[in-house]
Amino acid sequence: MQPWFRALRNLTWLTQLGFSLVAPPILCVGGCWWLQQRFSMGGWIVVVGLILGLGGSVSTAMGFYRHACRQSQKNQKQRPDAFNTHK
Repeated sequence: MQPWFRALRNLTWLTQLGFSLVAPPILCVGGCWWLQQRFSMGGWIVVVGLILGLGGSVSTAMGFYRHACRQSQKNQKQRPDAFNTHK
């Protein structure tokens, strides 16, 4: 039953990563579009929101990459020192 749990855990990581990468640009552009409509600001504000949202997505991707690297190093098995010391 453990392979199913591992697959479900990986699926939840993947969906969480997807939401974390997509949400910042959508929310920033939406908020900037609202500012543009509400306060009659120029179109430049939407570009600023897009840049900020993409920056948030890149930050999330880098954090996930660092976490994945730490997990792979932790789970990596050590090689035996000699032939007769393996299990």
